[in-house]
Amino acid sequence: MQRLTNCEFYLKEKQMAKQESAFDVKHIEETAAVEPSGILDELNLPPALIDFLRKYQRKIWTVIGIVAFVVTVVSLYGSYRSYIRNKAAQAYDQALLQDGDAKVAALQAVAEKYSSTPSAAWSTIEIAHLEQADGKIDSAIEKLRSLSNGRKNDDLLKPLLLANIGGLYEQDNKFDDAITVYQELQTLKGFEPEAVNSLGRVYEAMGNKEKAIEMFQQFLVLTNTKETGLQQNDPARIMVQSSLSRLQK
Repeated sequence: MQRLTNCEFYLKEKQMAKQESAFDVKHIEETAAVEPSGILDELNLPPALIDFLRKYQRKIWTVIGIVAFVVTVVSLYGSYRSYIRNKAAQAYDQALLQDGDAKVAALQAVAEKYSSTPSAAWSTIEIAHLEQADGKIDSAIEKLRSLSNGRKNDDLLKPLLLANIGGLYEQDNKFDDAITVYQELQTLKGFEPEAVNSLGRVYEAMGNKEKAIEMFQQFLVLTNTKETGLQQNDPARIMVQSSLSRLQK
């Protein structure tokens, strides 16, 4: 094989350098400028739709990206919320196993650390019950009031809180306050019987026989339906009927 002279080798190398490389910037730009043959055409879409997709493809991909981002964020937030709820539930269960001041401190820690969870609400309720047992009625009422205020009427915790608050007012002989709370409970659908029964009990304790009789009679009417699920021999109805008999003598 004939060897190339230095001059010939130099000219050959220069000629090869002039040839376009597949990685040359200009070559890449020109290639990118060529519209690829289309997936859209292969899908047999209407021409008008294809034109629309090609014209607004940047905006379409932007919207798709935003939607994907939002879905991801919502999914991650839901997972985080589930994690926090589980942690709060575990902390609440551990707090209930404590005794005395340690129990109160543990419940208070749950209420503060996981304030937006159901476990925090139940921790506060448990603290209120402990204070009630310790004779701290005003403090217990204040805690339950703080939980009740601002809750919507369809919140399942709302009637429970009102019933507890009303009972605490009764225990503290604050009958006017108890009546106000039970009247609020009466406005919640499904809790009218319990509310009027409690009102009758309060009016009886106040010596207002007429209002007590009215409330007890209303209770019997409300519970004399299939919806309430109370039978004629239900203990609640028997107690109310006994109270009526006593008041009507």
